[in-house]
Amino acid sequence: MFTDRRFQIWLAVFAVIAGTLIALLWPKSATHPSIGGGGYDLSNWVYTLALLAFTGVWSVIALSVGLNRGNGQAAKRAYTLAAIGAVTFAGACVAFGHHVF
Repeated sequence: MFTDRRFQIWLAVFAVIAGTLIALLWPKSATHPSIGGGGYDLSNWVYTLALLAFTGVWSVIALSVGLNRGNGQAAKRAYTLAAIGAVTFAGACVAFGHHVF
């Protein structure tokens, strides 16, 4: 079961990972080192794919946990985690999707 403490820990893990990837995607100065070398920069593409993959997998796993928990409080918390992941995925597609698509 998801206790309040475990729910907060899972939410903190999500916030740290997604927050780090979003911070890496935030507009940078021209002197920021890039990954990819040469005259091109792959960092936006790589970090966007990492963010979309993380939030997508997070949402699917949280949804499957919620479906397996029944109708209790743990299921509601898992659905909340899935919704947070899905909203972050959609927001990342809108904000940073031009790096990939």
